[in-house]
Amino acid sequence: MRISNHLNPSFNTYKTNNQQPNSKANPGFGDLKSIGNRILKDCNCDHGSLSRAAFLFISFVFLVGSRFLESRNDDERREVLTRDIPAVALSGGGVPIMTGAAAYAVTKKSGIPVSTSRKKDSILHASLCSQKQVKDWYSDLKNADNPLINLMNTIERHGGSIRKVIKKFGFEKELNTISTSLKNSEIIAATQTAQQNGAESFDILENLIRNVPDDNNVLKFARKAQARIKVGGIAVTAGLLGFLLPRLNILITNKKHEKKETAPEQGIKPAQTQNDNKISVSGIKGSGTLSLHNSSAIQTFKSFLG
Repeated sequence: MRISNHLNPSFNTYKTNNQQPNSKANPGFGDLKSIGNRILKDCNCDHGSLSRAAFLFISFVFLVGSRFLESRNDDERREVLTRDIPAVALSGGGVPIMTGAAAYAVTKKSGIPVSTSRKKDSILHASLCSQKQVKDWYSDLKNADNPLINLMNTIERHGGSIRKVIKKFGFEKELNTISTSLKNSEIIAATQTAQQNGAESFDILENLIRNVPDDNNVLKFARKAQARIKVGGIAVTAGLLGFLLPRLNILITNKKHEKKETAPEQGIKPAQTQNDNKISVSGIKGSGTLSLHNSSAIQTFKSFLG
């Protein structure tokens, strides 16, 4: 993108005449452009959102860093370390990891994928899918090309169980006419062979899949599971950020000040006299001392009242 293109005739001339760039006239512009493009790419500005890495970087540098520098005392600096840093880390990284792990566990338990993963069979790289993804996977199959094979490949790619999904649809009996295996790879291979041979068993199962209603049992299960995991992640995050971390900081601060109050003062010894009720008053001018007994003070006060 060029800004104020009409104000840069020398740039246009350089492009038109295929001249070599003048590095002295434009020092570092190429480097700045590449750095800028990299920042824009990391921030994902084309889609109006920040990547996770960019969010964490900005939060730690500008939010946590500024709070730490502006802290007024040790208590506030300690709270930045024990409250703000965990809060940013949990919001930016902990919640996606937590919900991804839960989605991975549900996928493995039910066989119905509700997670995606950059690495197959890796709980640390799993992430919770969206409601749109769930709908795309398990509905509107009548308009899909080669719906049976594509559905099987989708289930395999996201770590689910083909047999469990087909059983949830209610077509396990028809699947058994093609393959009785529990392994996804063997079921896909047998189904592809049946398709190539024009087997009737393939046509029957594919027609059943093609005519699955949009509100089928697999879609209902996946939607509920996805929503519950997401709500659970929000609830856990709210509990940690809204109660646990603030409560922990209050306890730490109170304990710290209790230790200061109960610790004996070093180097200060109270003056001991024969009269324990002696009152010492520092003079406003100079360092004079006024000594009174409690009994004398009481009598004086009574005399004053008459």
